[in-house]
Amino acid sequence: MAEPRWSPGMFVWRELMTDDVEGARRFYGDLLGWSWKGEDMGPAGTYWLASRGERQVCGMMQKPAGVPMPSAWSSYVLVDDVDAAAERCKAAGGRVLRPPADIPNVGRFAVIADPWGAVLEPFRASGGESAPPAPAVGTFCWETLVTPDPAAAATFYGKVIGFGTGRTPNGEGTVFTAGEAMVADLQPARPGGPSYWATYVAVESAEGSRDRAAKLGGKVIVPRIDVPKVGTVAIIADPAGAALGLFQPGERG
Repeated sequence: MAEPRWSPGMFVWRELMTDDVEGARRFYGDLLGWSWKGEDMGPAGTYWLASRGERQVCGMMQKPAGVPMPSAWSSYVLVDDVDAAAERCKAAGGRVLRPPADIPNVGRFAVIADPWGAVLEPFRASGGESAPPAPAVGTFCWETLVTPDPAAAATFYGKVIGFGTGRTPNGEGTVFTAGEAMVADLQPARPGGPSYWATYVAVESAEGSRDRAAKLGGKVIVPRIDVPKVGTVAIIADPAGAALGLFQPGERG
């Protein structure tokens, strides 16, 4: 069997911008077993890296003072060329919220918004790339795009990121693909509701992690969704209001 490789369209990193770094460290440490290590970024403050065991999981930063945005998770997606993806975004009717910039010794990224307002971060690593790690409990595993126009959004992201499309395992929905891998699903937004990207962490029990999140000061947004042939989902928010999906894989027959 061929070794899996990174392909444009795969999600490579998640990041939390929050009003309460210390509270988030406690909450996610207790909920998901993450340990945290801070890296000094000079004037930009401390960048916190979360790990589960030996595996790095995500990053976190204090939300800059005066920035009119809620505490929220964001997702970085691999592209062939960050600068080209930003130009493709503008040409397809989206906006470039942060122009392409380098992260020293890491890679290059930009922040874009699609025509309906959902925000995503195209990324390209510097140096070589290892094989994608297998999903594991306590690590990120999936994305969902909530949008008022799934068909038009699929066209937009196909042009900008290079996503392909396919059907969900139950055949009733649409997924984005990267190479042969399914990486995200598309869901219609409620009438008048926002468009956004959501991200999910794999857990042993969606209900158990959901209930623990509530005991730790979080909020339950969606108590339970059973996805046929896939698994069980719950949606929570941390004490600062950042939403996160919890995914319990179903039994594989």
